Amino acid sequence: MNLEDLYFVSQIIAAVGLVVSLIFVGVQVRHNTMSTQTSRHQAIVQAITDWSRDVALNEDACILLGKGSATFELLEPVERLQFALLHVALFRNYENIFYQHQQRAIDDHVWEGWSYRMRATFALPGVRAWWDPQRDSYSEGFRNFLEENPVATTTVPTHLAMKRD
Repeated sequence: MNLEDLYFVSQIIAAVGLVVSLIFVGVQVRHNTMSTQTSRHQAIVQAITDWSRDVALNEDACILLGKGSATFELLEPVERLQFALLHVALFRNYENIFYQHQQRAIDDHVWEGWSYRMRATFALPGVRAWWDPQRDSYSEGFRNFLEENPVATTTVPTHLAMKRD
């Protein structure tokens, strides 16, 4: 084997090493992407869980949320403000979930559940009454998603709105 043969062998070894390195980098990037998506989804779940827990631990907030979801117009002015603030927080979380799905950070099979929950909440009469003057403070894509993909009010879970006493 002469020097030229050794040169060609070393080039082949270097090329194989490069291919192996690229495969390793690809696997690492994919793993990192999956970890990032998992972290994003966990943050989303945590935000909604925190909102839900805060409401659940406050009896007045639960009553307000139930009454307002059914009959926003019958709430007192302070109750309307409280209801609005609760829903701004909730719908900002929903908008983030929508955006993350648009960016392919949330898989379609996970999105199905989020999509239904958003649209079911949006279908409540009191939420729709709150939404109309608020809608322009949300992105056009999110507004269109909610307004163009309704859930029939007959399929909305009844526990989302309590009837006014």
